[in-house]
Amino acid sequence: MIREKETTDMQLQTFRAQFPHTERGIHYVNHAAQSPLARDTVAAINEHLGERHNGAMMTYERDMEVIAECRERIRSLINAADARQIAFAANTSEGLNRITSGLDWQPGDEIILNSIEFPSNVYPYRKLEPLGVRCIFVDAADGTIPVDRLEAALTPRTRMVAISAVQFLSGWHADMEAIGRLCREHDIWFVVDGIQAAGVTPVDVQRWQADAFATGGLKWLMAPMGIGFLYLSDRLCERLKTPDPGWLSVLEPWELLRYDQPLRTDATRFEAGVANIPGIYGLNAAVGLLLDTGIERIYGQVRRLVSQLREGIRLNGLEAGGLTPFTSDDPFRQSGILTYCLPESIDHEALEAAFRSEGIFVSIRDKKLRFSPHGYNTDEEIGYILRAIDMVYSKLL
Repeated sequence: MIREKETTDMQLQTFRAQFPHTERGIHYVNHAAQSPLARDTVAAINEHLGERHNGAMMTYERDMEVIAECRERIRSLINAADARQIAFAANTSEGLNRITSGLDWQPGDEIILNSIEFPSNVYPYRKLEPLGVRCIFVDAADGTIPVDRLEAALTPRTRMVAISAVQFLSGWHADMEAIGRLCREHDIWFVVDGIQAAGVTPVDVQRWQADAFATGGLKWLMAPMGIGFLYLSDRLCERLKTPDPGWLSVLEPWELLRYDQPLRTDATRFEAGVANIPGIYGLNAAVGLLLDTGIERIYGQVRRLVSQLREGIRLNGLEAGGLTPFTSDDPFRQSGILTYCLPESIDHEALEAAFRSEGIFVSIRDKKLRFSPHGYNTDEEIGYILRAIDMVYSKLL
């Protein structure tokens, strides 16, 4: 047991060494908004750009190798059955719009959403309302979305349940397996916004029976902006139209003047043209680092740090002082996000600025204070943050 803990600690220390801001007294616990880039990620992008700038310049062959490697690493990260089920996308919204634009919708069709989703997981569905599609918003004002609430919203017209694996504000970690079973029992598409889960919590699209999983790379995946991916189950991929094909969507794209080619049948047909290659270099390095560190190891560390932070806030009397937990205390529904409702008397901008003056990066969203540590954060950092919270919060009350 001691040797296993030493190995775990060493791997997390190696992970931490990738982030130079930790050497400058910066305590970054805002990964639910945007993550810093690791040394290896920056190096991979710079090496590629250097080759384009004053090296090989024509980097196509190496680019294809990195694309294939990245697709396979993503497959491993989310436990997809096949790398061809993965399509690169600029962001979560682009991935989700490929789904909503590709299905045949009928007036009266219903999509189950909830009232605390990030807008990226709302507008791709609301655009269907002029077609007569109804978006049904399950009430989640308390920050939770139990499966029975979703089930109660189902009707014979329900065609899809769309939900974030982890909610951006409350940190609610949905019971993905139960939702997946519910959707299969009712022959409903199950679509997942994975941006607050991928890179920090274990993801298993096969066990979840998810039909789609879309994410951007800038948050817990620790990748550059403007690059992400979309996973499609075979059953959904077969049903989707390809409304925006391009030269790379066909079976043999290098047969340039053969315009009568069929489209590819897997998810890669949605990659219509040349992708964000520098972004894929960065995403490949970032996912590789996460896999090498171990998602289960990262998740265990993050859960422990969140628990330490929550317990410290409670013991310091800050809950009694007006910091009201918005994150569920159910251990099975927790994630890397810990959020508190702030009292109206607090100046939210002043609070965030006060944290920043202490070298602490947090988020304030919808009058709520959100912490989101990653696997490289440490007990010592959480101790420092707890002392700072006590000081900063007390001054602003």
